[in-house]
Amino acid sequence: MAHSDAAHVPAVRAAPMAALALLAVTLFLLTADLVHVTWSGAKIKYGYFAVLSLWLTAPRAMLGSGLAGLRAAPRWPLVLLLPLAVTVATSHDVRASVAWTLWLAFDLFTVLTVYAFLTANRFRTRQVAAAAAAALALVALGGLAQFAAIHGFGRVILSPQQHLDVYRINGLAGWPHFLCIFAFLLLPLVATQERLSPAVKVALAALVFVLVQSTAKTGWLLFLALASLMLWFDRATFTRQFLGFLLPATIAVLLLPLPSPPPSVAPAAGSAAATGSAKIHAFAQDLDVTRGTTSGADRLLINSMGLAVFAQHPWFGVGPRAYGAYVTTRFDAELPGVNKRDANGTVNTRNENIWIEALAEGGLFLTLGLAVLLVSTLRVPGFAFRNRLHFGAFVALVLYFGLSGQVSQTGLLTLAYAVLGVFLYARNQRPVAKSEVFLRSRMSVPYDARGPLSASTRPHL
Repeated sequence: MAHSDAAHVPAVRAAPMAALALLAVTLFLLTADLVHVTWSGAKIKYGYFAVLSLWLTAPRAMLGSGLAGLRAAPRWPLVLLLPLAVTVATSHDVRASVAWTLWLAFDLFTVLTVYAFLTANRFRTRQVAAAAAAALALVALGGLAQFAAIHGFGRVILSPQQHLDVYRINGLAGWPHFLCIFAFLLLPLVATQERLSPAVKVALAALVFVLVQSTAKTGWLLFLALASLMLWFDRATFTRQFLGFLLPATIAVLLLPLPSPPPSVAPAAGSAAATGSAKIHAFAQDLDVTRGTTSGADRLLINSMGLAVFAQHPWFGVGPRAYGAYVTTRFDAELPGVNKRDANGTVNTRNENIWIEALAEGGLFLTLGLAVLLVSTLRVPGFAFRNRLHFGAFVALVLYFGLSGQVSQTGLLTLAYAVLGVFLYARNQRPVAKSEVFLRSRMSVPYDARGPLSASTRPHL
C-alpha cells in the first residue's frame, strides 16, 4: 500500500465541502435501513433518493464521466441478460422477479452514479475515506441514541427487534447483523488509511461501542477477517490501525460493565449489570449450533433447503425473489419429505446465503455469470493496489461478497454497489509515486508513472 497520497495527481483540486458532505450523507442513508417512507405497502429508503440527488450537483460533468466509464466497460456481461430473461420469464412469481430485476438495475445505476460523482468532483482518495468516516460517525450516533433511549427512557427507538436480552441493542440501521454489514462495508475504507486523525479515532471508538452492544456473530467473523486481510496485504497498517487501535478499543468496550436494560425493554434481563464475562458467555451460547434454537442452526437448515431447491431447478432456478412463492405452492409436491422449516419450526421462505439464494432462484448459468463478473471486476493483477482507498474498497467488497453475504439474505444491498463505485474510481486513479503492496512473500511491487512496473523493467528485489 501507498505510504502517502501526497503525490496523487498534484493538479487535482479538492472537491467542494458541499460535495464531500453530500457523499457522507448518502453513504449514511444507505445504511439507515429503517429510515424510510411507506408507499402502497412498499418500503422506500431515503438513501435511494440520496443516490439520485448526486446527479444534481454537476449533471453535465457526471454524464460525461459516466458515459466515458460505460464506453470503457467490457461488453461480455451483456450475455447475462439471456439467462436473466429466461429465469424471469419462467419464474414462479413473475411480478416479484421483475421487481428484483429493477432493483438490480438501480444498484448497477448506483455503481455508475458514485463513480461519476467522484470523477466529476475530482475527489482525492483521502476525501472519500473522510466521507466514509463521517458516515460511520452518523451510524455510531444513531446507535448511541438507541443506547440512551433504552437505558435512560426504557424504550427502543426505530426498531421492532430486540436480541439476547442483556447483550444486544439495535442501532439506527435496524437489525444487528445488518448494522455489522453496513459498518464493515465502510470501515475498511477508513481503517486502511495510513493515519487516523483524533476526530476519526473518536468516531471509530463510538462505532466500536455500538457494534459490541449490537453486533451478531457476523460482526466478530468480519472483525477477524478484516484483521486477516490487513495482515496479509499490509502488515504496517495491520500493526498500526488494527493492533494499535481497533483491537484495544474493542477489548476495552467488551469488558466495560454496562447496566442491564430495564424490564420494559427486556423483561428477562433482570437488573444486574452486564459484565464482560456475561457478554462473552451470552455470545458463546449463541455460537452453539447444537442448541437448535440459534441462528447458526437456522442457517444450516435454511442452506440445506436452498440447495435442495437448486437441485430441483438447477439451470434457471425458480425465479429471482420467487423463492417464497415456490415454498408456499410447489415445494411439498416437488420435494416431498425435504425440511422447509427453521430452528423455531416456522416455514422458511427466504435464504440466508446470497450465493445459495442465487443458485436456487437464478439457476446455475446466471449465478456462474454473476460470480465471474464479480471476480473479474475485483481482480487486481499482482495485488498492485493504486492507493489506500483502492485497497480499502477491495477489502470491504471481499468481506461482503465472500463472508457477510454467506449469512445474509440481502444480495441486492445498495451500499455494497456504492462501495463498488468507490472501488472503480480508486482503481482508475493514477498510482502514487512510491506505492508498495505487501504480499505474502514480503515483496513490494513498485510503480512508475505508467502504473506497476512490468516484469521486464521491475528491479530485482
